[in-house]
Amino acid sequence: MSGDILRLRWTGAAPRLQSERLIMRGPEPDDFPAFAAMWSDRDVIRYITKDPLNEENSWFGFLRIAGHWPMMGYGYWMVIEKDTGDLVGEVGFVDFKRTLTPSLKGQPEIGWVFAAAAHGKGYATEAAKAALEWGDEHFNGARMSCIIDIDNAPSIRVAKKCGFTESARTKYKDDDIIIFHRGEKN
Repeated sequence: MSGDILRLRWTGAAPRLQSERLIMRGPEPDDFPAFAAMWSDRDVIRYITKDPLNEENSWFGFLRIAGHWPMMGYGYWMVIEKDTGDLVGEVGFVDFKRTLTPSLKGQPEIGWVFAAAAHGKGYATEAAKAALEWGDEHFNGARMSCIIDIDNAPSIRVAKKCGFTESARTKYKDDDIIIFHRGEKN
């Protein structure tokens, strides 16, 4: 670890993961239309950002996600439904350098976002568990974190099913959030 940044040794493209119903792989240019549609849907983003993203801001977000893998050695996977081949969400680890108290510096932060059509199917839990299994193998026991809006009951359930426990309540960008931790010091 260098300073407050957790980096893994870069080994190439994002690894491909599979679960019972999902394929998780690195972002590809052809994923952008489905990614942009997901981030423009109010039902999807209501607990993440104030307003749906336009195409320009979705593109910035897409590139930020893609850039994590070569810079940090970890990042987000695009989540593909095996039966249809459709992109249904994204899940993975980031270091967004959030200005947040308490700080998440040096902790891989997991997150997930799923298209409205994928809500209620258990995909978020399934994908997050696959990502965490990968993280357990690569982060050498580091404490992992996630932040969730206090009103986002479905994501809070996912976090708890994945072994996260509430650590603190605070504000992030004027929103009330809960910080969850899993792993070392938990």
